[in-house]
Amino acid sequence: MSLGAAGIRRIAVALQAAAALGIAAGLAHAAGWPWPGAIGAGVAVILGSFASGIALAFALSGRGLWVGHGDHPPAPPVELAATRRPLRLPDALRCYAAECLAVLRMFDWLQPFRARAPFAPTADARPGRDAPPVLLVHGYACGQAIWLDMQPALAAAGYRCQGIDLEPIFGDIDDYAHALLDAMRRIRAETGRAPLLVCHSMGGLAARAALQLARDEDVCAGVVTLGSPHHGSALARFGGGRNARQMRCGSPWLRALAAAETPRLRARMISVFSWHDSISGPPCTGWLDGAGHIPLSGIGHVSLLRHPTAVRAVLDALAELAARAR
Repeated sequence: MSLGAAGIRRIAVALQAAAALGIAAGLAHAAGWPWPGAIGAGVAVILGSFASGIALAFALSGRGLWVGHGDHPPAPPVELAATRRPLRLPDALRCYAAECLAVLRMFDWLQPFRARAPFAPTADARPGRDAPPVLLVHGYACGQAIWLDMQPALAAAGYRCQGIDLEPIFGDIDDYAHALLDAMRRIRAETGRAPLLVCHSMGGLAARAALQLARDEDVCAGVVTLGSPHHGSALARFGGGRNARQMRCGSPWLRALAAAETPRLRARMISVFSWHDSISGPPCTGWLDGAGHIPLSGIGHVSLLRHPTAVRAVLDALAELAARAR
């Protein structure tokens, strides 16, 4: 039986703790450091390595490195490209610090230890109460626990949310699409309404593939993608599994996905993305011809799941799609 996202993250946390203790033991026994200081130094080394990895991700994604010339995403329209602005140093540091905290919280707390935490109950008498239900779709190597920071805001706005775990975590995105289609059909049968989808990262690609499978079947009221690499991710070449290969910039799978989509299907999507995403880069990969767009700045990939501006953007996108579904 393969491990899920929560199990893998628990192992990772245990390895981090073991590494910190190993460094501490070495400093205590070999250098005569007192144990409190040695443990502090061990933790600092692990956190420093963690922070360095996030800085490297920002650098590689922002510059679009490891993307061949022929595989580089197409340029967005001039009016959309005009929303991109370079960050001032204080803003860049805030973006980086917020992403470090978001990644630490997401991957060392929520995913390993809160994987089965229930979602917040839906508020009554709110604008979203009459809207379609919402299916929350996670990204690469994650689980539905990633939504625990954002979902309460959706529930407070009246949206009835459900989550899904896409497994196996290093599987084929086309298989995820079948699982998503089954979930949408189930929600449609249970509630009498086709759901809206909110999808982070790879989840947006799985949703696009699911809509192709559905064809004209009334199982989806619209899709909000959040930080999805619609044209691929430069960092996908370092990921494991078939899904990572499918997400490489210019991959045959991405090209086939785009070629099969119709303008009508694209018009049912709104892409919320950040020009300063730390994973879904190069920056123009969040653009999708024919879809709606809400571009953001100064927000990293995991921070999109909890940053107030990103949460507001998702609520705005849901409101627009829900209005169309009435």
